[in-house]
Amino acid sequence: MLQRPTVMMMKQNLSYKLVLSRLNNYIATNLKNRSDTILRLWAAQCENIVAQRFRRGQQVLSLYAKIWEDRALKELFFRLRRQVHRHAKGLMLGSVGVYAFDWDSERITLDSIRMHFDEMDNVRRLQKDSIICSNCNRRKIIDCRVEGIVYCTCSKEILKYAACEDNEWKPYLERKNMIVWRREERPGLYAYKVYASYPDVSADDFLFVQTDTTYRKVWDKSAITLEVVDNDPTNITKSQVIYWEMLWPKLFANRDYVFNRRYLVDNSRKLIVIANKSIVHPCCPVKPNNQRVREYWSYMVIKPSTNNFKKPGLEYVLTYFDNPGVVLPPAITSWVAQKQMPDFLNKLYCATLEYAKQRKEDDVVYNCWDRVLDPGFEYPPDPTINYEESDSDDRGDDGSNGNSRDKSEKDNSLDEQMDEADTAPKKSSWWSYLLPYHYFA
Repeated sequence: MLQRPTVMMMKQNLSYKLVLSRLNNYIATNLKNRSDTILRLWAAQCENIVAQRFRRGQQVLSLYAKIWEDRALKELFFRLRRQVHRHAKGLMLGSVGVYAFDWDSERITLDSIRMHFDEMDNVRRLQKDSIICSNCNRRKIIDCRVEGIVYCTCSKEILKYAACEDNEWKPYLERKNMIVWRREERPGLYAYKVYASYPDVSADDFLFVQTDTTYRKVWDKSAITLEVVDNDPTNITKSQVIYWEMLWPKLFANRDYVFNRRYLVDNSRKLIVIANKSIVHPCCPVKPNNQRVREYWSYMVIKPSTNNFKKPGLEYVLTYFDNPGVVLPPAITSWVAQKQMPDFLNKLYCATLEYAKQRKEDDVVYNCWDRVLDPGFEYPPDPTINYEESDSDDRGDDGSNGNSRDKSEKDNSLDEQMDEADTAPKKSSWWSYLLPYHYFA
């Protein structure tokens, strides 16, 4: 039974071998007889394939060459645009000849400055309401202890403070001679109020260091660019348009500001107010590599402790807000507020001390706001003043030059004159410049 399948398998293997041998003989015979024809067909096929690949490669090369030419053209236009932006002021003033900035609408008004005249009293009330314990009248701890201050030891008052319900400003941090509050303007964006006092700095020196852009670039290394791009043509408010590029840490684009600055010295109230507000100016286009801060404002009120601008001792209140335009992590916001802001104010203080020391060594007379003294700055001139009548009125019956007026009348007169300074004064006759009191406040 087992021998029959084996014989059948052997017969099948022999038949397969016979078929394969005949197939091999047929292929070998045909290849020998038709080798020339097959070779020609193979060469033609290879030629077609090579030609097709060559044409495709040529098309790809021409396409990439066209793309690179477009990129080079775009790069050329991009560089030309950067050069135009860099010299935009000269091109606008030289070729166009028309100045597009409207000072009448962008000027910081006197009313907005007057709103901060009582800032010192407001801060003292804020201190009493937010950081003074109502039980023991001692200071509450804000974020850390400062040497030389006696803090509250009442129960549950050591580590946290009780916020006043009627006050939006919340205590935020405290450093030596400095207290900072903050108020949420929008979700994630805060306005800050800083109170500081320096016993060894004069108000005149402090104002100079704040407003001199050349000296600012010496002591503030974060100011990459700081320049005055425009001045108020009326020459009354001493307003300036300033471009400021600020260095930011790596992985962040630098911030730049374009803002209008106006400062005011009030001798009657013994106050100095410096106001800044972001604006849009045609000479300062947006740079592609920087992040433009489009919303920024600040008000600094400086008051000398001795009621003398030239003697050491002052206190100031700085209220400011800026919107960087991008959503920053809370850690970055806290780092800027808790580290960068106190460091900057400390640099400002040290720079003022250095300037005062250098001024005394060089025996330089105080020349901060006096060096750009403007009759319409401290005591703005009355546009409709009649110098003959004012001269005769000053030489009254008693010859006291108006000493009978009380302090309230002087303040009201000063306010009225400062209001009129916001508008361009009318031209007076030329002989008024011969009068002596024309050149004095």
